[in-house]
Amino acid sequence: MLAYENKQIARNLISVHGLRAQAVVQERISEARLAGDRAGLDRWQNVRAAIGELRQTSQRTVLANA
Repeated sequence: MLAYENKQIARNLISVHGLRAQAVVQERISEARLAGDRAGLDRWQNVRAAIGELRQTSQRTVLANA
């Protein structure tokens, strides 16, 4: 279930922030690290990975349809 939630968060961030979504997640990772929030750090790192996966999938789809 967490992987699904991470992808949903990633989709929402991309929808709201576009190309800046990864920068927003990086800010959240830095904040969690500074706060010593291990669970938050893990979550945001997983969201960052989900954004990367979604972008790769999107890129492959665009190239396949070109």
